[in-house]
Amino acid sequence: MSKMQGRVVLVAALGAALGGMVACSDDGELGGGGTSSSSSSSSSSGTTGASSGDPGTSSGSSGNVVKPSEDLVGEITASRTLASAKEYLLKGLVVVKAGSTLTIEKGTTIKGDNASKAILLVEPGAKIVAEGTADEPIVFTSQAAAGARRAGDWGGVVILGKAPVNLPNPSVEGILKNGNGTAYGGTDENDDSGVLRYVRIEYAGVILSPDNEVNGLTFAGVGRGTKVDHIQVRQALDDCFEFFGGTVDAKYLVCQGNQDDGFDMDNGYQGRLQYLVLQQDPVHPGEDNGFEIDNDATGTGNTPLTSPTVYNVTLVGKNADVDQAQYGLLIRRNARGTYKNFVVTGFEAALDVRDASTAAAVGLAGKEQLIISNSLFFGNMGMGVMDGITYPEPVGGTKPNADNDGNFDELGWLKGAERSNRWANPNLAAPFDRKAAKFGPATSLTDGAATPPSDGFFDASASYMGAFKDANDAWATTGKWVVWSDD
Repeated sequence: MSKMQGRVVLVAALGAALGGMVACSDDGELGGGGTSSSSSSSSSSGTTGASSGDPGTSSGSSGNVVKPSEDLVGEITASRTLASAKEYLLKGLVVVKAGSTLTIEKGTTIKGDNASKAILLVEPGAKIVAEGTADEPIVFTSQAAAGARRAGDWGGVVILGKAPVNLPNPSVEGILKNGNGTAYGGTDENDDSGVLRYVRIEYAGVILSPDNEVNGLTFAGVGRGTKVDHIQVRQALDDCFEFFGGTVDAKYLVCQGNQDDGFDMDNGYQGRLQYLVLQQDPVHPGEDNGFEIDNDATGTGNTPLTSPTVYNVTLVGKNADVDQAQYGLLIRRNARGTYKNFVVTGFEAALDVRDASTAAAVGLAGKEQLIISNSLFFGNMGMGVMDGITYPEPVGGTKPNADNDGNFDELGWLKGAERSNRWANPNLAAPFDRKAAKFGPATSLTDGAATPPSDGFFDASASYMGAFKDANDAWATTGKWVVWSDD
């Protein structure tokens, strides 16, 4: 298919503005939130199943377990704990206020109400401590019955912090038509918003208004004092993971069945990421990219520039020619970053550097600010795509294949010997299997791979391409914290 010019994806989702984020243009209203800090109990409860696909399954039990249900509404103004002995129904906009900590016990299920467009929002200065385990995860899911759950059934999880962003006075506005904006961002790179570990977020992305959906998990100005690992976002109507500025680091992130981008970064995001895997929805026709990276909505030089450092990623596309172009990596609007040890397969094209300001970052002799190296590209299949990498962009060409990056040669750049990129078959076991995915290669892809930094965050032993060392590396397919299903 032909390459399409990038539209301004209005991704941020929390109402009219999300401040100066790459945001959705609406003032959608969320009902049912109110300002009450109370919660109510109910004797009604869904039943939990025995399969790992049913989020209500309680550890150590057999058969169905009925738990008492409690509604979560309004503002959480004092620290509280959600116990795994109960099941919770999130209604409307629920806000953890500054100075409060919301602790969620392992094995706890929180369901999102569809009618009130439920969203959990953690303010700057507040914390969420959600520490599950591989077999007792914390699950945010739809309130619909198993088999009837769908992407967009509820809102999502939004965490705000005090780390740097490249916007002046950003705030989350328009969550409610009559709501006050919530400021985020600041100067504290080490700001701590809590812990997210072994958490699954599914069927999120409720539509607030046309073209305005909530992401599965949103970080806005979140600092690196926050601990994030082993998170799956699946069956989301919008992006799985969105990073609006901030410095938060994260490992072991899984995106499955998204209906927009897998990993979206902008507004000065400066964090470190390792061990990421994406499996796209093969039937969704949208321009759904693996990575979508912007400095900001208009491509300014505002600092800090969006410049993440990312190692060990497996991006699995739709393995089909769809109605709109889909890229493994779409980098544009003056974005930067270091991207190494990737495996990119099944997209229409592996890469698009969308504009001249972004392309200029690779032309700085000895000081490149945009690096894509030590990676493997295979099986990217768009009609006319050169070597599975990029569409031709001849100067003087016509849309949609017109030059949009100052005649920058993505293909020649990636093929430079100094970049150590490869085009061989990675021999992944079953990357496109929707129910029994296996992402490990038959043998470790060490030829040409980079050694991650030994800086206290990265696992420096991961000197291989992709998020999985070999066929025995099953971190994303083992345990009840991850679910692989079309449903």
